[in-house]
Amino acid sequence: MNQETSVVAQISLLAIQLGVIIFAARFCGKAAQRFKIPPVLGELLAGIIIGPYLLGRVNLGIFGFPHGLFPLPEGGSIPVSTSLYSIATLGSIILLFMSGLETDLRLLFRYSVAGTVVGIGGVIFSYAFGAGLCMLAMDVPFMHPQSMFLGILCTATSVGITARILSEKKSMDSPEGTTILAAAVIDDVLGIICLAVVLGLLSAGGSEVGSVDWGQIGRISIKSVGIWLGATAIGLVFAHQIAHFLKRFRPAATYSIMAFGLALLVAGFFEQAGLAMIVGAYVMGLSLSKTDIAFALQRSLHGLYDFLVPVFFVVMGMLVDIRVLADFNVLKFGLIYSVLAILAKIIGCGLPAYFMNFNLLGATRIGVGMVPRGEVALIIAGIGATTMMTVDGVSVPVIDASLFGITIIMTLLTTLAAPPLLAYVLSIPGRGVKKEVDDVSLVYTKFVLPSEFVRDFILRALIDNLRMDGFRHSEVDRDGGIIHFRKESTTFSLHVTGNELEFESNINEVMLLKAAMYETFVELNKNLTDLKMTRPIGMDEAMAHSAEGQVEVKAKAPINISRIVAPDCILSDLKAQNTTDAIKELVQALAWAGRLADPELCLQDVLAREAVVSTSFSDGVALPHARTTGVNELVAAIGISREGCPQASGDDPKNRIFVLSLCPKQAEEPYLQFVAHVARILSDEKNVEKIVASKNAAEIHRLFSAKTTK
Repeated sequence: MNQETSVVAQISLLAIQLGVIIFAARFCGKAAQRFKIPPVLGELLAGIIIGPYLLGRVNLGIFGFPHGLFPLPEGGSIPVSTSLYSIATLGSIILLFMSGLETDLRLLFRYSVAGTVVGIGGVIFSYAFGAGLCMLAMDVPFMHPQSMFLGILCTATSVGITARILSEKKSMDSPEGTTILAAAVIDDVLGIICLAVVLGLLSAGGSEVGSVDWGQIGRISIKSVGIWLGATAIGLVFAHQIAHFLKRFRPAATYSIMAFGLALLVAGFFEQAGLAMIVGAYVMGLSLSKTDIAFALQRSLHGLYDFLVPVFFVVMGMLVDIRVLADFNVLKFGLIYSVLAILAKIIGCGLPAYFMNFNLLGATRIGVGMVPRGEVALIIAGIGATTMMTVDGVSVPVIDASLFGITIIMTLLTTLAAPPLLAYVLSIPGRGVKKEVDDVSLVYTKFVLPSEFVRDFILRALIDNLRMDGFRHSEVDRDGGIIHFRKESTTFSLHVTGNELEFESNINEVMLLKAAMYETFVELNKNLTDLKMTRPIGMDEAMAHSAEGQVEVKAKAPINISRIVAPDCILSDLKAQNTTDAIKELVQALAWAGRLADPELCLQDVLAREAVVSTSFSDGVALPHARTTGVNELVAAIGISREGCPQASGDDPKNRIFVLSLCPKQAEEPYLQFVAHVARILSDEKNVEKIVASKNAAEIHRLFSAKTTK
């Protein structure tokens, strides 16, 4: 009974600890983002604060926690409980599994030569600088486990942080951007192989510090590289068969969990073979990245990723003994290590790039882009903190408390320094290559559409058609405007820019893309022809102004009309002679009031919306509206036509009241609520009569601000 109670107590403690970690991770992660700092650093800081070396060991007076929420376990090799560290390890596995899934193999192969050379240069210089510093500062051999781990830690690259800056600067598809991404993958792969070799040496009896057995190192290296390459080759060859098997277990949520199960199996087998679990997880993700279920896996596992990965980073922060950071020698070592880590990437990656058709500016951009260490370094440091070596017959961790603190300093400084440095060198005008080189293996097929509204209309229909044909697609990248499509071995990308749709594909897919666009146009033309002959169901009834039988509407808090409609955007006497000119006049009024970022684009989008189906309703009311990138907030203009403006059909009553509303595409604004509010106001015949009769903008503004009651 006591044992059962103890188990229940441990589980309840773990549940409470996870709850605290989740809230701390989210709070500190959001706070870091507010200051333009990667959230991973906020999560790391959260772990340091609530960890066992700071607040975690303090008795806060909470019943059942006399030694704090995160007490130091007795006799443990790590400062957190085994169960909590196990959950954190799952976070590192899904992190590397998702990284493998997100790897663009086509991009990797396209820039494999430059990326490989740059990646190898970065690994060689970084490893030499890191291991060399450890050898000199700690007076240990170059092949000592601690030297090797500091060297491997220095090779890591956080491609996620770099990719974010490249995306913000619209440089993701530039020669420098693609080379950085490809080199980062090669860089991490080589670093993981080095990690596998070191772990293989330690697991094979090399944990006893002493003379170096180069024969054993060679055998372990061949074994580690062989297992990694063999598993990767098998995974890539049988990737489509694996995906086909998984798709039998629909829906996507089910086979996504099974795919993660495969990642756990492969990770476990790699650990048993003497390699790191993260290597196996990355191999599994890389194998499935070329299949058509990769995008579904990313979407379905996103929730699990958001839960486990922050837990991992917070637990990594808990491993930091805050006391060692007060040691001047640790701080000095950490600063020197950080400077060398930055220089190693700039020199090691920039120098080879300079001889690979990049000029000095391009080479500098590539070198700086490879600087941030971030999550990969933390994963390797966590492995080092739990990997034991034997010194004078005593088993000690390879990465002790002091070295872990040094690693944290290096990770923090390189991750904080890289974004502003990269943003600066990317902002310097000029191309980064010595000579432009076109990729003859790719073909670009562009379609220019009348407006962004029509583009979005076509895009939604096109995605539906391709999905019905068996294609899977990635989420729309709001920053870069790129959608990746995949069906078995057929892949292509769609770049969405302005009112243009541009496909990037091999020559073999061009006819497929043209056929898809043609069928989409034909289908939409037919549907729009039918749609123009109909009315939105219920709108005419809602806008009918019979004195009797009106539907009673409950009182609602009025929309903030003052924010949406400025007084100088209410025109009590429109000069327009038709509906189109009335819309133009209202757009011009908004432009004169400084409410529009791009008046011409706004006009194009609202007229395109009208071309799809008219927003003119019974009894002379028109509610033209559109979502557009031409505004930064929800804005509206109201116009009254004394003579009335004829509609395009010529049969309906002339429009007397116009309410034009424009809403930004990507902002959360009460767009539909505003349109519905206006419709409710105009459903009252008395309001319509007052609005038409009024020549006072303030009176019209007051009528539209009233509560919709009946």
